[in-house]
Amino acid sequence: MRPDPDQILAPAPRTDPIFIPGRAPVPVTLLTGFLGAGKTTLLNRILSGDHGLRIGVLINDFGAINIDASLVDSVEENMISLSNGCVCCEIRDDLVRSMEDLLTRERAVDYVLIEASGVSDPSGIVMTFLDKRYERLLRLDSVTCLIDAEAVFAHGDDMELNALKMRQIAFADMVVLNKVDLVGPEHVEVIHEWIGAHLQRIRIVEARHGDVPLEILLAVGRFDPEHVVGEAPPATPDGHAHHHHADGGHMFETWSFETERPFSLAALEEAVRRELPASIYRCKGIIHVADAPDRRYALQAVGRRTEVTDIGPRDAAAASSRIVAIGSKIETDALTRLFEGCLADAA
Repeated sequence: MRPDPDQILAPAPRTDPIFIPGRAPVPVTLLTGFLGAGKTTLLNRILSGDHGLRIGVLINDFGAINIDASLVDSVEENMISLSNGCVCCEIRDDLVRSMEDLLTRERAVDYVLIEASGVSDPSGIVMTFLDKRYERLLRLDSVTCLIDAEAVFAHGDDMELNALKMRQIAFADMVVLNKVDLVGPEHVEVIHEWIGAHLQRIRIVEARHGDVPLEILLAVGRFDPEHVVGEAPPATPDGHAHHHHADGGHMFETWSFETERPFSLAALEEAVRRELPASIYRCKGIIHVADAPDRRYALQAVGRRTEVTDIGPRDAAAASSRIVAIGSKIETDALTRLFEGCLADAA
């Protein structure tokens, strides 16, 4: 059999180091954590902080619509949205190209923040940034994992989900135990014991609303790959680390909904609180409502918690509402009917 000409002409993988003459490696902080842990809230706190840094941001959302990118403040010039996959597998090449784009611009950034998808296993991202090809381009400064104190044990009988959460923690050099105000001290202690039973010497910072001092988040230079990677447990008993794909995978599925028809705010809040299926781990969106046609609202649902908040004036040119859901065994037709029933002309 003659070889495929396309295979003969296919370019070899890039092996030469990537660097910008005259520029030192740029520090990178990777924010990880399961769906709804508060990564975007923490990201916004960093961006609005008094640190004097010119920050570049890469945001990865699992699904066709990147809602998180719409919720990030004031970095339009240096923000790149990565959708339809997770940066640990399907779009890792896009991640590297995006990093090169950020770091080769005329107005160079001083720091890069990456918000990983809530369903991503961080091992692939960490291994990418530790590659010798990038050591002159960037320096992995920190991997910070956020945990939702109230929801961390949700779906506790799902072994694959638990393994993913533990690997997100294991590949971090600091853990932010977020939303501790929603649980009691005994519950917080159980979380500490759960982590300590699997991993040693994990630094845990307790927080409310992602309020963490910048001094322990930025430019700390503490990431120790030998310690972190050496302790990481396998993802599942068969050792496979990746469970999800852009087309839904066997562990996570995504659903998205867009409409130019306004929602009834009361109907939407009621439906999400009472009728959103338990198989939905996370639901979020940017919506416009008939009750306040000149405002934008953010929909956030994690477990039993639902929030619909006013996030500012609505641009008339962006009249559509966009909603995404991430979960297991999503019945797309039923979910579409649920949200269509919340539209103002249907409610």
